[in-house]
Amino acid sequence: MQISTQISEDLKFPFNIARFQQRNPKFSNIDEINSDRATWNFKAKIIRLWQVSDFNRSTMPFSIEMVLMDSVGGSIHATNAGAYCTTHHPYKLNFQFSSLVQRLSNFEIVRSPFNFVPIAEVVGGSYDTDFLVDVIGFLTGVGQEREITNQNGTTTKLNVIAMEAYGHKLQCTFFGQYVDELNTFVGAGDVNNAVVIVQFAKAKTFQ
Repeated sequence: MQISTQISEDLKFPFNIARFQQRNPKFSNIDEINSDRATWNFKAKIIRLWQVSDFNRSTMPFSIEMVLMDSVGGSIHATNAGAYCTTHHPYKLNFQFSSLVQRLSNFEIVRSPFNFVPIAEVVGGSYDTDFLVDVIGFLTGVGQEREITNQNGTTTKLNVIAMEAYGHKLQCTFFGQYVDELNTFVGAGDVNNAVVIVQFAKAKTFQ
């Protein structure tokens, strides 16, 4: 994917994606993106994409969110609409009507899209919980599915799994479609010594 973008100094405001106009553009790495110049060109792969609903109106989708990664491993969050930081990049991209994205058939990303943090660091309190986290561990338990209802009356399924790595344990709560995926996996019966990868999880202390 090839993108030409403009950026903003203030993280509270979305960035503008400028129309790609140069005939032979020079491409930058994602880690180089800053506010020193107005326009940036880069190539990247979508390593994660999801939809966000409007909880006030129960509409779907409210926005489409994605995380982009370039060939050297730099990553940045992008959205098509404007509390969670998916990457450590100081900027965020916003897609607008003037955005131009081109599909590249010969562009490959060989690096892993995951940035694992040890469970010991997450449960030990040293991890900066402003950033979403990737964790990996053995599946040690699955809870009972239940439903919760938010303030506008919308009902959502949830379930909790237990994970462990090197003697350190944590619990991860799944919502909505992820509960369905969990049920499909558990129903297949092959859960012994299963390794679970959770990407972009919100780390918090259970109270």
